Amino acid sequence: MPPRPQAGPPVVVDKFGGSVLRRPQDIAEAVEVVATQREAGLRPVVVVSAFEGVTDAILSAAAVLLPDGGAALRGERHGAESALARETDRALATGEALSAALFALGLQARGIPARSFSGAEAGIRTAAAHLGAEVRRVYARSLRRALEEGRVPVVAGFQGIGSHGELTTLGRGGTDLSAVVLAVALRADRCELFKDVGGVMEADPQLVPAARFLPVVDALQLELLAELGAEVVHPVAVRRARRGRLKLVVRALDGRAPQTTIRAVRAPVGEEGVLMLAVDRKERVARISLIGPAARMPELLPLPAHGEGSFDEGGMRVVWAEVPIARVGEAARAVHAALMERRP
Repeated sequence: MPPRPQAGPPVVVDKFGGSVLRRPQDIAEAVEVVATQREAGLRPVVVVSAFEGVTDAILSAAAVLLPDGGAALRGERHGAESALARETDRALATGEALSAALFALGLQARGIPARSFSGAEAGIRTAAAHLGAEVRRVYARSLRRALEEGRVPVVAGFQGIGSHGELTTLGRGGTDLSAVVLAVALRADRCELFKDVGGVMEADPQLVPAARFLPVVDALQLELLAELGAEVVHPVAVRRARRGRLKLVVRALDGRAPQTTIRAVRAPVGEEGVLMLAVDRKERVARISLIGPAARMPELLPLPAHGEGSFDEGGMRVVWAEVPIARVGEAARAVHAALMERRP
Protein backbone atom coordinates (compact mmCIF):
# COMPACT_ATOMS: atom_id res chain seq x y z
CA MET A 1 0.00 0.00 0.00
CA PRO A 2 1.32 3.50 -0.76
CA PRO A 3 1.97 5.81 2.21
CA ARG A 4 -1.04 7.73 3.52
CA PRO A 5 -1.01 11.44 2.68
CA GLN A 6 0.79 13.66 5.19
CA ALA A 7 -1.45 16.29 6.82
CA GLY A 8 -0.30 19.85 6.19
CA PRO A 9 2.38 21.02 3.72
CA PRO A 10 4.52 18.24 2.21
CA VAL A 11 7.55 17.00 4.17
CA VAL A 12 10.87 16.56 2.38
CA VAL A 13 13.81 14.83 4.05
CA ASP A 14 17.22 16.19 2.98
CA LYS A 15 20.34 14.14 3.59
CA PHE A 16 23.63 16.04 3.36
CA GLY A 17 26.62 13.70 3.22
CA GLY A 18 30.23 14.31 4.14
CA SER A 19 31.12 14.76 0.47
CA VAL A 20 29.11 18.02 0.40
CA LEU A 21 29.95 19.02 3.99
CA ARG A 22 33.70 19.18 3.67
CA ARG A 23 34.03 22.06 6.14
CA PRO A 24 31.74 24.23 8.31
CA GLN A 25 31.59 26.92 5.59
CA ASP A 26 29.78 24.45 3.30
CA ILE A 27 26.81 24.44 5.67
CA ALA A 28 25.86 27.93 4.43
CA GLU A 29 25.23 26.61 0.91
CA ALA A 30 23.18 23.70 2.26
CA VAL A 31 21.17 26.09 4.44
CA GLU A 32 20.19 28.03 1.31
CA VAL A 33 18.76 24.82 -0.19
CA VAL A 34 16.61 24.33 2.92
CA ALA A 35 15.52 27.99 2.88
CA THR A 36 14.45 27.65 -0.76
CA GLN A 37 12.38 24.58 0.08
CA ARG A 38 10.61 26.42 2.91
CA GLU A 39 9.87 29.33 0.59
CA ALA A 40 8.31 26.81 -1.83
CA GLY A 41 5.89 25.66 0.89
CA LEU A 42 7.71 22.48 1.94
CA ARG A 43 8.58 21.34 5.46
CA PRO A 44 12.21 20.17 5.38
CA VAL A 45 13.78 17.66 7.77
CA VAL A 46 17.58 17.63 7.58
CA VAL A 47 19.78 14.58 8.20
CA VAL A 48 23.56 15.10 8.23
CA SER A 49 26.76 13.10 8.10
CA ALA A 50 30.01 14.03 9.77
CA PHE A 51 32.26 16.45 7.89
CA GLU A 52 34.37 14.74 5.26
CA GLY A 53 37.31 12.88 6.84
CA VAL A 54 36.06 13.16 10.44
CA THR A 55 34.89 9.54 10.73
CA ASP A 56 38.19 8.25 9.34
CA ALA A 57 40.09 10.51 11.75
CA ILE A 58 38.12 9.10 14.72
CA LEU A 59 38.78 5.53 13.58
CA SER A 60 42.49 6.31 13.18
CA ALA A 61 42.61 7.76 16.70
CA ALA A 62 40.92 4.64 18.09
CA ALA A 63 43.36 2.40 16.21
CA VAL A 64 46.32 4.12 17.91
CA LEU A 65 44.86 3.29 21.32
CA LEU A 66 44.06 -0.37 20.64
CA PRO A 67 46.83 -2.97 20.91
CA ASP A 68 45.80 -4.68 17.66
CA GLY A 69 45.29 -1.44 15.74
CA GLY A 70 41.53 -1.95 15.83
CA ALA A 71 41.58 -5.24 13.89
CA ALA A 72 39.16 -6.79 16.38
CA LEU A 73 36.56 -4.15 15.55
CA ARG A 74 36.66 -4.56 11.78
CA GLY A 75 33.44 -5.82 10.30
CA GLU A 76 29.97 -4.98 11.54
CA ARG A 77 27.40 -5.84 14.20
CA HIS A 78 29.46 -6.42 17.30
CA GLY A 79 27.53 -7.68 20.29
CA ALA A 80 26.04 -5.43 22.93
CA GLU A 81 28.49 -6.84 25.47
CA SER A 82 31.57 -5.50 23.61
CA ALA A 83 32.99 -2.65 25.69
CA LEU A 84 35.42 -1.66 22.91
CA ALA A 85 32.66 -1.47 20.30
CA ARG A 86 30.46 0.55 22.68
CA GLU A 87 33.11 3.22 23.17
CA THR A 88 33.98 3.26 19.47
CA ASP A 89 30.30 3.87 18.66
CA ARG A 90 30.17 6.76 21.11
CA ALA A 91 33.30 8.29 19.59
CA LEU A 92 32.05 7.87 16.01
CA ALA A 93 28.67 9.45 16.79
CA THR A 94 30.30 12.73 17.80
CA GLY A 95 31.05 13.55 14.15
CA GLU A 96 27.39 13.61 13.14
CA ALA A 97 26.36 15.32 16.38
CA LEU A 98 28.78 18.17 15.60
CA SER A 99 27.42 18.55 12.05
CA ALA A 100 23.81 18.60 13.30
CA ALA A 101 24.45 21.27 15.93
CA LEU A 102 26.36 23.50 13.50
CA PHE A 103 23.72 23.06 10.79
CA ALA A 104 20.98 24.08 13.27
CA LEU A 105 23.08 27.13 14.18
CA GLY A 106 23.39 27.99 10.49
CA LEU A 107 19.63 27.79 10.01
CA GLN A 108 18.96 29.91 13.10
CA ALA A 109 21.46 32.53 11.90
CA ARG A 110 19.49 32.67 8.63
CA GLY A 111 16.33 33.38 10.65
CA ILE A 112 14.92 29.85 10.29
CA PRO A 113 13.77 28.16 13.54
CA ALA A 114 15.67 24.88 13.91
CA ARG A 115 16.63 22.29 16.49
CA SER A 116 19.24 19.54 16.38
CA PHE A 117 18.42 15.94 17.37
CA SER A 118 20.54 12.90 18.06
CA GLY A 119 19.44 9.70 16.35
CA ALA A 120 17.94 8.53 19.64
CA GLU A 121 16.02 11.80 20.10
CA ALA A 122 14.72 11.46 16.54
CA GLY A 123 13.25 8.08 17.48
CA ILE A 124 15.55 5.66 15.62
CA ARG A 125 15.50 2.34 17.53
CA THR A 126 17.96 -0.40 16.64
CA ALA A 127 18.93 -3.92 17.62
CA ALA A 128 21.22 -4.37 20.63
CA ALA A 129 24.47 -4.28 18.66
CA HIS A 130 27.34 -1.92 17.84
CA LEU A 131 29.19 -0.80 14.71
CA GLY A 132 26.43 -1.66 12.24
CA ALA A 133 23.20 -2.12 14.20
CA GLU A 134 19.98 -2.92 12.32
CA VAL A 135 17.19 -0.33 12.46
CA ARG A 136 14.13 -1.97 14.00
CA ARG A 137 11.61 0.87 14.51
CA VAL A 138 11.22 4.62 14.18
CA TYR A 139 9.16 6.73 16.58
CA ALA A 140 9.09 10.15 14.93
CA ARG A 141 6.82 12.00 17.40
CA SER A 142 9.51 14.50 18.40
CA LEU A 143 10.18 15.39 14.75
CA ARG A 144 6.48 15.77 14.01
CA ARG A 145 6.16 18.09 17.01
CA ALA A 146 9.06 20.21 15.77
CA LEU A 147 7.47 20.44 12.32
CA GLU A 148 4.14 21.46 13.83
CA GLU A 149 5.98 24.24 15.72
CA GLY A 150 7.43 25.52 12.44
CA ARG A 151 10.98 24.32 13.17
CA VAL A 152 13.41 22.50 10.91
CA PRO A 153 14.60 19.34 12.68
CA VAL A 154 18.28 18.60 12.03
CA VAL A 155 19.09 14.97 12.81
CA ALA A 156 22.53 13.46 13.38
CA GLY A 157 22.58 10.58 10.91
CA PHE A 158 24.29 7.18 11.18
CA GLN A 159 23.08 6.57 14.75
CA GLY A 160 20.24 5.45 16.97
CA ILE A 161 19.60 3.82 20.32
CA GLY A 162 19.63 0.06 20.80
CA SER A 163 17.12 -2.09 22.64
CA HIS A 164 19.78 -2.36 25.39
CA GLY A 165 19.52 1.43 25.94
CA GLU A 166 22.92 2.27 24.46
CA LEU A 167 23.92 4.53 21.57
CA THR A 168 24.50 2.54 18.37
CA THR A 169 25.81 3.33 14.89
CA LEU A 170 24.46 1.97 11.61
CA GLY A 171 27.64 1.18 9.66
CA ARG A 172 29.21 2.75 6.58
CA GLY A 173 26.71 4.78 4.59
CA GLY A 174 24.34 4.73 7.55
CA THR A 175 23.25 8.36 7.12
CA ASP A 176 21.45 7.34 3.90
CA LEU A 177 19.61 4.77 5.98
CA SER A 178 18.78 7.30 8.71
CA ALA A 179 17.27 9.65 6.13
CA VAL A 180 15.19 6.96 4.43
CA VAL A 181 13.72 5.40 7.58
CA LEU A 182 12.79 8.86 8.89
CA ALA A 183 11.23 9.81 5.54
CA VAL A 184 9.13 6.63 5.51
CA ALA A 185 8.05 7.17 9.14
CA LEU A 186 7.10 10.80 8.41
CA ARG A 187 5.33 9.82 5.16
CA ALA A 188 7.48 12.36 3.38
CA ASP A 189 6.78 13.47 -0.17
CA ARG A 190 10.35 12.49 -1.03
CA CYS A 191 13.86 12.02 0.34
CA GLU A 192 16.67 13.97 -1.34
CA LEU A 193 20.22 12.61 -1.02
CA PHE A 194 22.81 15.32 -1.69
CA LYS A 195 26.08 14.02 -3.13
CA ASP A 196 29.14 15.80 -4.50
CA VAL A 197 28.73 14.00 -7.84
CA GLY A 198 25.03 14.84 -8.19
CA GLY A 199 22.85 12.15 -9.77
CA VAL A 200 23.53 8.46 -10.40
CA MET A 201 25.72 7.43 -13.33
CA GLU A 202 25.55 4.20 -15.30
CA ALA A 203 29.12 3.30 -14.25
CA ASP A 204 31.95 4.68 -12.11
CA PRO A 205 33.26 7.64 -14.17
CA GLN A 206 36.76 7.12 -12.75
CA LEU A 207 36.82 3.74 -14.52
CA VAL A 208 34.54 4.60 -17.45
CA PRO A 209 34.95 8.29 -18.43
CA ALA A 210 32.15 7.92 -21.03
CA ALA A 211 29.59 6.96 -18.35
CA ARG A 212 26.42 9.09 -18.43
CA PHE A 213 24.06 10.43 -15.82
CA LEU A 214 20.74 8.61 -15.59
CA PRO A 215 17.59 10.71 -14.98
CA VAL A 216 15.57 7.71 -13.71
CA VAL A 217 16.71 4.42 -12.13
CA ASP A 218 14.71 1.45 -10.88
CA ALA A 219 15.06 1.02 -7.10
CA LEU A 220 15.71 -2.74 -7.26
CA GLN A 221 18.37 -2.16 -9.92
CA LEU A 222 20.12 0.43 -7.75
CA GLU A 223 19.86 -1.85 -4.71
CA LEU A 224 21.55 -4.67 -6.63
CA LEU A 225 24.18 -2.25 -7.93
CA ALA A 226 25.04 -1.16 -4.38
CA GLU A 227 25.18 -4.75 -3.09
CA LEU A 228 27.58 -5.62 -5.93
CA GLY A 229 30.15 -2.98 -5.01
CA ALA A 230 29.02 0.41 -6.34
CA GLU A 231 29.27 3.07 -3.62
CA VAL A 232 26.24 5.11 -4.68
CA VAL A 233 23.50 4.71 -2.06
CA HIS A 234 23.38 2.37 0.95
CA PRO A 235 21.69 -0.84 -0.33
CA VAL A 236 19.52 -1.24 2.79
CA ALA A 237 18.40 2.38 2.44
CA VAL A 238 17.27 1.69 -1.14
CA ARG A 239 15.48 -1.49 0.00
CA ARG A 240 13.64 0.40 2.76
CA ALA A 241 12.65 3.12 0.27
CA ARG A 242 11.43 0.55 -2.24
CA ARG A 243 9.33 -1.28 0.32
CA GLY A 244 7.94 1.99 1.69
CA ARG A 245 7.11 3.29 -1.82
CA LEU A 246 9.30 6.32 -1.04
CA LYS A 247 10.52 8.56 -3.84
CA LEU A 248 14.30 9.06 -3.67
CA VAL A 249 16.19 11.80 -5.48
CA VAL A 250 19.98 11.84 -5.76
CA ARG A 251 21.23 15.35 -6.53
CA ALA A 252 23.91 17.99 -6.04
CA LEU A 253 23.49 21.20 -4.02
CA ASP A 254 23.20 23.09 -7.30
CA GLY A 255 19.59 22.66 -8.36
CA ARG A 256 20.58 23.16 -12.01
CA ALA A 257 22.86 20.09 -12.04
CA PRO A 258 21.64 16.71 -13.34
CA GLN A 259 19.75 14.65 -10.77
CA THR A 260 18.37 11.13 -10.62
CA THR A 261 14.96 9.95 -9.44
CA ILE A 262 14.95 6.46 -7.93
CA ARG A 263 11.69 4.85 -8.99
CA ALA A 264 10.24 2.80 -6.11
CA VAL A 265 7.35 1.42 -8.21
CA ARG A 266 8.42 -0.83 -11.07
CA ALA A 267 8.20 0.46 -14.63
CA PRO A 268 5.39 -0.83 -16.87
CA VAL A 269 5.99 -4.20 -18.50
CA GLY A 270 7.72 -3.72 -21.83
CA GLU A 271 9.66 -0.59 -20.85
CA GLU A 272 13.27 -1.30 -21.76
CA GLY A 273 15.12 0.42 -18.92
CA VAL A 274 18.86 1.02 -18.65
CA LEU A 275 21.97 -1.06 -17.98
CA MET A 276 24.28 -0.27 -15.07
CA LEU A 277 27.78 -1.45 -14.19
CA ALA A 278 29.20 -2.26 -10.74
CA VAL A 279 32.78 -3.15 -9.80
CA ASP A 280 33.77 -4.95 -6.61
CA ARG A 281 37.53 -5.05 -6.03
CA LYS A 282 39.05 -7.95 -4.11
CA GLU A 283 42.71 -8.53 -3.26
CA ARG A 284 43.79 -9.84 -6.68
CA VAL A 285 40.64 -9.90 -8.78
CA ALA A 286 37.74 -7.59 -9.48
CA ARG A 287 34.18 -8.70 -10.14
CA ILE A 288 32.45 -6.69 -12.88
CA SER A 289 28.66 -6.95 -12.79
CA LEU A 290 26.18 -5.70 -15.39
CA ILE A 291 22.66 -5.12 -14.03
CA GLY A 292 19.55 -4.50 -16.11
CA PRO A 293 16.13 -5.73 -17.23
CA ALA A 294 16.41 -9.42 -18.05
CA ALA A 295 15.12 -8.93 -21.61
CA ARG A 296 18.04 -6.60 -22.46
CA MET A 297 20.85 -8.57 -20.85
CA PRO A 298 23.51 -10.72 -22.59
CA GLU A 299 24.17 -14.33 -21.59
CA LEU A 300 27.82 -13.55 -20.79
CA LEU A 301 30.00 -10.44 -20.63
CA PRO A 302 32.36 -9.99 -23.60
CA LEU A 303 35.47 -10.52 -21.47
CA PRO A 304 38.13 -13.20 -20.97
CA ALA A 305 37.34 -14.07 -17.35
CA HIS A 306 38.60 -16.22 -14.47
CA GLY A 307 35.02 -16.92 -13.47
CA GLU A 308 31.58 -15.82 -14.63
CA GLY A 309 27.89 -16.32 -13.96
CA SER A 310 24.46 -14.73 -13.72
CA PHE A 311 21.30 -14.63 -11.62
CA ASP A 312 17.82 -13.11 -11.87
CA GLU A 313 15.86 -11.17 -9.25
CA GLY A 314 12.51 -9.41 -9.60
CA GLY A 315 12.73 -9.00 -13.37
CA MET A 316 16.35 -7.81 -13.18
CA ARG A 317 19.33 -9.88 -14.28
CA VAL A 318 22.92 -9.66 -13.07
CA VAL A 319 25.68 -11.00 -15.34
CA TRP A 320 29.16 -11.00 -13.81
CA ALA A 321 32.75 -11.84 -14.64
CA GLU A 322 35.97 -11.81 -12.61
CA VAL A 323 39.12 -10.27 -14.09
CA PRO A 324 42.61 -9.55 -12.73
CA ILE A 325 42.62 -6.39 -10.61
CA ALA A 326 45.18 -4.79 -12.96
CA ARG A 327 42.72 -5.05 -15.88
CA VAL A 328 39.61 -3.74 -14.14
CA GLY A 329 39.51 -0.34 -15.88
CA GLU A 330 40.14 -1.82 -19.33
CA ALA A 331 37.48 -4.49 -18.73
CA ALA A 332 34.86 -2.02 -17.46
CA ARG A 333 35.39 0.23 -20.48
CA ALA A 334 35.12 -2.77 -22.82
CA VAL A 335 31.76 -3.80 -21.34
CA HIS A 336 30.49 -0.23 -21.57
CA ALA A 337 31.59 0.16 -25.20
CA ALA A 338 30.11 -3.20 -26.26
CA LEU A 339 26.79 -3.14 -24.40
CA MET A 340 25.98 0.26 -22.91
CA GLU A 341 27.00 3.07 -25.28
CA ARG A 342 23.82 2.73 -27.35
CA ARG A 343 20.91 4.27 -25.48
CA PRO A 344 17.80 2.06 -25.13
